[in-house]
Amino acid sequence: MDQEQSRLKQELDRELSDLKFSKQAEVIGRTHPTTLRGRLRALWNKELELPVIPLGTAFALLFTAAFLYHGGRQPKSHPEPIPGGTPEQRMLIETGGSIYWKDEIERRLSQHENPNQG
Repeated sequence: MDQEQSRLKQELDRELSDLKFSKQAEVIGRTHPTTLRGRLRALWNKELELPVIPLGTAFALLFTAAFLYHGGRQPKSHPEPIPGGTPEQRMLIETGGSIYWKDEIERRLSQHENPNQG
């Protein structure tokens, strides 16, 4: 095994003998920064690996909690009063094969008869 490794090393050394690495100082400076600026740059260039499923679940839970929290705090809107009274008091009428609220028909008819009145 040793002979095979030494043979492979010699072959690799022979193949790479023409290549010269000239930026050793730059690489060492980036991998082992000594200045504050170099350390900050190294920190900025870190890769983050974030798990998708736990983060997605946390985001969904936070979104749901915020929705429920704000939904419970919204003031209840009061519907506008119905001109003809409560829905139980309004009457439906059938005209021309369609069904309408009686007070709406009367209001529109009065607007049509008197277009100058609001």
